[in-house]
Amino acid sequence: MDNLDEELISNVDAGIIKYTALAKKINAPLSTVHFRMKKLEREGIIKYYKGEIDWKKAGFTITAFVLVSVDKSLLTKVKRTQDDILKELLQVMYVREGYITTGDADLLIKVIARDSGHLKEILFDYIDIKDGVVKTTTMIILG
Repeated sequence: MDNLDEELISNVDAGIIKYTALAKKINAPLSTVHFRMKKLEREGIIKYYKGEIDWKKAGFTITAFVLVSVDKSLLTKVKRTQDDILKELLQVMYVREGYITTGDADLLIKVIARDSGHLKEILFDYIDIKDGVVKTTTMIILG
């Protein structure tokens, strides 16, 4: 990977995905951009393209981080792992990101909600009901 590839990746990450716009932005021939982009896709560096959503404008006014603690011995008994719980949570539309963490909590997830009642529903109906989840701590983002 060279500087040109890094510029392409940076611009795609910023939301520029049309080859003509990329070529103009980085001042490179369109054929070069096309060739390099296909190479980055084949190598799995660029996995997919997605739109950036303004969730607040879509009616989701609350963003929160939820720390999730699990009972690892219970997970072992039911033949599940933290990865299993995280994968299930990431399938929920309202869960936008998720990570296995170190420290007091085992998982960190980012959720969006329409309002506080909807956040309560997400916590109770999607997160707390998972086998092995023993505690959640929710931090609402202000602003």
